[in-house]
Amino acid sequence: MHLFTNAVIYTGSQVLRYASLAVQDNIIAGIYPEGERYTGPVESVTNLDGLSVAPALIDLQIYGGGGLLFNNDPTPETIHATFRDVQAGGGGWFQITLSCSAPEIMWQAIEACRTYRAQGGEGLIGLHMEGPFFNPEKKGAHPLKNIQKPSKENIAAIVERGRDIVTYMTIAPEMFEEDALDMLLGSGIILSAGHSNATFEQAKYAFGRGIGRATHLFNAMSQLQGRAPGMVGAIYDTAPFASIIADGVHCDFASVRISHKLLGEKLFLITDAVTGSNRGDYRFRLAGDRYVDADGTLSGSSLTMWQAVRNCTQKAGIPLEESIRMASVYPARAAKLADRAGMLAPGYPAKWIAFDEKLDLAGEHCRLGTTRTT
Repeated sequence: MHLFTNAVIYTGSQVLRYASLAVQDNIIAGIYPEGERYTGPVESVTNLDGLSVAPALIDLQIYGGGGLLFNNDPTPETIHATFRDVQAGGGGWFQITLSCSAPEIMWQAIEACRTYRAQGGEGLIGLHMEGPFFNPEKKGAHPLKNIQKPSKENIAAIVERGRDIVTYMTIAPEMFEEDALDMLLGSGIILSAGHSNATFEQAKYAFGRGIGRATHLFNAMSQLQGRAPGMVGAIYDTAPFASIIADGVHCDFASVRISHKLLGEKLFLITDAVTGSNRGDYRFRLAGDRYVDADGTLSGSSLTMWQAVRNCTQKAGIPLEESIRMASVYPARAAKLADRAGMLAPGYPAKWIAFDEKLDLAGEHCRLGTTRTT
């Protein structure tokens, strides 16, 4: 048993001051508020000296790390490098994300995830396939040549090859015939609407059919207008889980605040972070606080999850406790991991971040190790 004392603990449901955590075999054995304490045998005691502790953060959309972009290098090494960047930004769990790609790259990405899991699977939830079933009118920085029209044949190939690996897929629902959408809805893959030019009515219908997520709110989707509420209007009206990029570039911080007022516990943070690349279909360069492609099109963020939390608190005016939940509790629910990630509670993995009163991470006290989600 290892004891961590004198902390402010953000459990995911409450904030406990002058509290302690007991950890055994990398699992939380108990949490003790002020006035209570663990009285059994202890192997070690760490005084956190008033630091705050919160659940390890969860990034459901990140494309690479350590200078390696998953589309260019769909290998276990890229996934490992990405996890190291995820950890540096306060994350303990992540979905490696593959941008809209040719079939051979998709198959390589699936096998890379399978190999990474066989090697230990540090932090990996699974593969988020962003595409290939987009609306070309909302392709963003994704190459038109990689967009596919959904059919039973290409859906069946993805479902079969990606079994237990492809956990999440971003699709444009208006591009699907009913039988093709039924195949995906029955596959067990979590579906998210994005890169879509759906009308309000089409988007509402898709959410009603069972697409319970939306990808990077405001970006690459039909906007809310007075006479055409679009995808954004349908998200506000239906309240699926929706991810948002809180960097002040992909959307204004006021839009983050307004969206949180409307969506509450359904709004969660992602980084949408890429890395520099000068080859392949995706060539990105850092332009100040964002990444752009060769044409200057916004292509991804340079965020970390902890930066997104800080931005929500310091720039969007969302309370810190809620900003932390947007990066832990709510993405855990969106990814169907709420029983084993996103909280600090007995029985959950002992994976957490530690930070000071200035909201700077105290890296030496963060526990963002190797515990798997499966």
